[in-house]
Amino acid sequence: MRRLSRLGGVLSALLAVAGGSASAQSKDTAVPEAPETPGGVKTPESPPEQGTAPDAEPGGARPFGESPGSEPAVVDPTLTGMVMKVGPATEEDLKRGYVSFRARLKVDLNYDFRPILNEEDFAPASIPVGAEPRGPNLNFNAKQSRLFFEGGKLTLLGPLIGHISADFYGEGSSGGDFRVYEAYAIIGPLLAGRKWTTFMDLEAVPDTLDFQGPGSMLASRREVLRYGNTFGPLLVQLSLERPQPDLSLSNPDTQDARKPAPDVVGAVEWSLGKGRHVRAAGLARWLSYYETGGAAGTVLGWGGTLSGLWTWGQRGWRTSAQVHYGSGLGAYTADVAGLGLDAVVVAPGRLEAVPTFGMFAALEPKWTEHLSSSFVYGYHELFPLDAQPGGTLKRTHYLSGNLLVSPVRSVTFGAELLFGRRENKDGAGDNAVRLIFSTRVFY
Repeated sequence: MRRLSRLGGVLSALLAVAGGSASAQSKDTAVPEAPETPGGVKTPESPPEQGTAPDAEPGGARPFGESPGSEPAVVDPTLTGMVMKVGPATEEDLKRGYVSFRARLKVDLNYDFRPILNEEDFAPASIPVGAEPRGPNLNFNAKQSRLFFEGGKLTLLGPLIGHISADFYGEGSSGGDFRVYEAYAIIGPLLAGRKWTTFMDLEAVPDTLDFQGPGSMLASRREVLRYGNTFGPLLVQLSLERPQPDLSLSNPDTQDARKPAPDVVGAVEWSLGKGRHVRAAGLARWLSYYETGGAAGTVLGWGGTLSGLWTWGQRGWRTSAQVHYGSGLGAYTADVAGLGLDAVVVAPGRLEAVPTFGMFAALEPKWTEHLSSSFVYGYHELFPLDAQPGGTLKRTHYLSGNLLVSPVRSVTFGAELLFGRRENKDGAGDNAVRLIFSTRVFY
């Protein structure tokens, strides 16, 4: 008992150094990570936010960090005695160690009234301009179905949380190959693994049935090394992220992109209460290419974003918005990633980044306990360089509205209508309209 008491004292001291309590550490230590909707917001099956009590029976265990005066946890360095867990993890689960498995099944029926090249994600950048009109098109898919594996345990450095999730959006002959969605570990204020970029505001993303969401949204998953800590209501994050340059090369046979340094992202988020915050983030990245024969070029990519979320009312109505501006942000933007719009080789040894501006705003009414909606508008503007052709993407518009019915917490049926428009550098443009019927089931 004396050894356990000493070990508990050491644990308490280390936790105090790390930030005083679990809630004073990284915001990433929410236990566990909730399943996400296509846009990334938390589902009805999500665990309660830190600082709030779950819907539990009287006398039930409270979430980790919410039991003032509780006895120090018994730390088991061998991670033995772990238990299978259903539902949100509690302090008791972390003391013993837990593993959990969850799943989301999602089936979509997409019906296109106007032509669009991407039959699954509504990306206005993929609207064909000047092409011969084609008739309506129907598409079924269940590729957004996802599996979640998680585990947690107390250590001398704080809670150790591991998370792996996967869906069927991988490329391959089947058109729906299994792929890693997220895979990361958190200990104290540190996170390492594949996760959403620190440059985006995941909590402010609206709940759209369309997997893509507003095309102007900053959205990218990549390998990251992140430090995050809270100081009162202020969250501070700093991360090094995997560079993924998306360049337009003048001769792909002799030119190739290079990655001289990791992308660097910093963010601060001010909490204004549960479901309310303002967030600002900045990004610096080094875009580089090499050409056979010795020519090479490097340019600085940079950007800043401001976003916010406000939740109000007894049922929890939400409104959110994001605006960003910068240069060389194509790979971080939902609609244009993969189109070579980070930077362009304009002359041998000369690389220029493409300036960009984007915003979206959303309103998500909660009409009744079982009925909700989301209405979203997104605008994305690129400023093509003189060296780029007239057919280069100039701007997109995204407009969506849906109606979601949840007869029980784990099942949602919904319908969503989307409108998109693409305009090119030469002034040509075209529209697209899609109707989605979707079923989501959480286990």
